Amino acid sequence: MTTDPTQSTNENTEQTELFYEDRFWEQYVGKNLVTDPVIAIVELVANCWDAGAKKVEISWPETSDLPLKIGDDGEGMTKTEFYRRWGGMSYDRILHQGDTVQVSFGDAVRSRHVFGKNGIGRFAGFCFSSRYSVATAKNGERNTFIVRKGSTRPFEFDYISSEPTQSTGTTIEVQKVTGSIIPAETIRTELGRRFLTDPSFQVLVNGVRIAFEDIENKGLEEIHIQVPGLDVEVAIKIIDARRPDPTGRQHGVAWHVLGRLVGDCGWKDPEQNSLIDGRRVEAKRFTFIVEADLLHEAGAVKPDWSGFEEENATFKVVNSAVQSAITARLLEVTKDKRDETTTNVRRSFAPEARQMSPLRRERWNEFINQVAEACPSLKEQELTTVAGVLAKMEVAGSRYGLLHKLHALSSDEIDKLHDVLTEWTVDTAKLVLDEIQVRLKLIDELTLKVTDTKTLEVQELQPLFHRGLWIFGPEFETVELTANEGMTTVIQRLFGATNQTGSRRRPDFAILPSSSVGLLSRPSFDRNFESETGVAHLVVVELKRPGVVIADKEISQCWEYIAELYRAGLLQEGSRVEGFVLGSEIDPIEVEGREYKGRAIIYPRSFSGILTQAKRRLLCLYDKVRSAPFLQEVGINEFLEEPQSACDELPIEAELAQAK
Repeated sequence: MTTDPTQSTNENTEQTELFYEDRFWEQYVGKNLVTDPVIAIVELVANCWDAGAKKVEISWPETSDLPLKIGDDGEGMTKTEFYRRWGGMSYDRILHQGDTVQVSFGDAVRSRHVFGKNGIGRFAGFCFSSRYSVATAKNGERNTFIVRKGSTRPFEFDYISSEPTQSTGTTIEVQKVTGSIIPAETIRTELGRRFLTDPSFQVLVNGVRIAFEDIENKGLEEIHIQVPGLDVEVAIKIIDARRPDPTGRQHGVAWHVLGRLVGDCGWKDPEQNSLIDGRRVEAKRFTFIVEADLLHEAGAVKPDWSGFEEENATFKVVNSAVQSAITARLLEVTKDKRDETTTNVRRSFAPEARQMSPLRRERWNEFINQVAEACPSLKEQELTTVAGVLAKMEVAGSRYGLLHKLHALSSDEIDKLHDVLTEWTVDTAKLVLDEIQVRLKLIDELTLKVTDTKTLEVQELQPLFHRGLWIFGPEFETVELTANEGMTTVIQRLFGATNQTGSRRRPDFAILPSSSVGLLSRPSFDRNFESETGVAHLVVVELKRPGVVIADKEISQCWEYIAELYRAGLLQEGSRVEGFVLGSEIDPIEVEGREYKGRAIIYPRSFSGILTQAKRRLLCLYDKVRSAPFLQEVGINEFLEEPQSACDELPIEAELAQAK
């Protein structure tokens, strides 16, 4: 025995089946579909459209307790199709039947885009009663069913009868309509606002065909536009449905030529797409019907009436004039909403606006108005974001410089900038780019200096190489090397360089008769890291004047300096000592580094070789960022024009290996 589902359960009664209360329908299909008769009848007529009907006849009751009948001459359903389509909860119309239906007009067949996709329109009959009948004919057979709300199921249906027929189509009938009844004139008006886009689709209410005259004056407007260059006017009927429909597919722009619909009704023109999209209220309210018979005479209509020949000269002129008029009308109807949006946006940035001068505040306000009008599809949140950026720019020192740079970017470059800002913070990106910029400019300065025989190695070259220890190898990236004044003093005393002017200006290097010597060291500490015990790492950089060839004598001199430091007790057995002797050229037999008694290694390096190594250590970025603004300075362009064979000859893997 099944328990009454309406009976309250307690410890003595047990509910064994699910049941559905009336509000289930409101949650499943939306409250309006089962409570608002206008939305319900619109959905039922839309189902007729989707079934390929050319004619829909509605018997609308003038009072309650009278029958309601909606019949069409569409393709109908077989018994099996009815069970599948009516019995499937969340039936996917597009998946099972596609998004178009074929409609026959004599020998011609036209493809019509459908409105429905979620399969909920079939439940609109429950707005008028808890049960209704469906009689549907196809393949020579008419089958009749009763559909009713269920208690243990959302709905149930019974098979009633079958009979032969030569017709096709579906009729939905409610025997007794419950609730209040609205006048038939109102139904004609509401349906006229939505289904007059295609003259071949006829809808009759109580035997009266719906026409433009059925639309109330406030819901219908007609304008005439003069087409430039043509002695002709084009009429545009503007229909306002007053309230948005669940879908925007019943609205948009429809073109009528010789009383026939060309293509489909919708928002397809690029100018409209930039102004409105299907999610906005206006897209679900307004319909523009363009009557342009002259396009047939001009040969602008495609043979199958699926659209226009877009390259047709007459169509181009007419379409341009029509779209401009439609855009102007949509801007009018959306003005109040734009004004409200811009007011809210300004209110959000009142503190920032108070920091602006009157001129800047006026410019900011005007810019917001222009953005809102040029891009009405922007939501308030999006416009707020744009206005916030502009407000910060007005207050910032750089002001609109960033906007000018953004304006100069291509769409691809803007996408790449977005990717950078997604993966990097501005601070981190600037930190990395600043370091790269410093290194690239250092390479450029060195390149210009080492090729000039007038360059002063002390005042000009030595400071540059002091900042560029990273050029010598990756190990110098992390090692902290600082000037060792004590060592410099020893060399100055030993070689009689104490009276040189440069030594007083830069105490981290010593000036010798034919070169300069820089000494950078890192101290060693005891086990507890409390006191220094000597020098852990010493780097000696000896710069020869441009034009000097590095040979045995020059390399040996560098070792003598290091040996004196050992004799002076400034270096220990465990000290790591590396020397670099830099000059314009290297004697061919001295290209390898030379080790001295296990205490030091001295490397000869040519200026060109060390610069090539620097470029490779930067992954040859010099070639890849030739257009960077910071490299567009006097002298740099000339350098960039030189052959960059060092980077061109080796793949990146080899460059990295050689740099190491």
